[in-house]
Amino acid sequence: MIEKKKHSIKEDFSTLALLTMPIAVAVNFVGSQIHHALSLPLFLDTIGTFFVSMLCGPWVGALTGLIGSLVNGITNPSGIPFALTSISVGLVAGFLARAKMFDTWWKIVISIVLTSLVSTIVSAPIAVLVYGGVTSSTDSLFAATLMASGVNIWKAVIGTSLLFTCIDRIIAIVVTRLIIKVIPARNLIKYSLGNNYVKNSTSKTA
Repeated sequence: MIEKKKHSIKEDFSTLALLTMPIAVAVNFVGSQIHHALSLPLFLDTIGTFFVSMLCGPWVGALTGLIGSLVNGITNPSGIPFALTSISVGLVAGFLARAKMFDTWWKIVISIVLTSLVSTIVSAPIAVLVYGGVTSSTDSLFAATLMASGVNIWKAVIGTSLLFTCIDRIIAIVVTRLIIKVIPARNLIKYSLGNNYVKNSTSKTA
């Protein structure tokens, strides 16, 4: 019987993980700036969080998501309450990574669905209760249009959020997985969850 590996929070926060976090936060910031500059309905601000979560685990991912949201809040203060969403993304992605849910494409599809659902469950109440369903984000215009046509605020926000979040997660997870795929195995194994991708880093993902 193979003994299940025990994960230590201290081990997850290795020197390499701490050095990777600022890079991930910077990637999130750039994605957020692209989102605002082009008025896209996609946030593009979780690629760094997914990268850290998939290699370092849920707690490092959650902290990266939180810091990233606070940094993004410098230029977009209205987004700070959604730090809870970023934290949830880091946690869920990290636990999915521990369960090796990013090593084959069918598992990746499941992970996209799960992270999209959790993000929507966390972000929708914030959008409705804090901002009345309409935020500074472009995707809220679609929700506002639905509400103007008579759709219930919760249905409008949840439906719109789930749609665009799912697309956003597809981009974030696929991009992150492709980046991990080209990282040499000797570098991957230095991360706490890096061994999960060593086999697939040099061969075609199943």
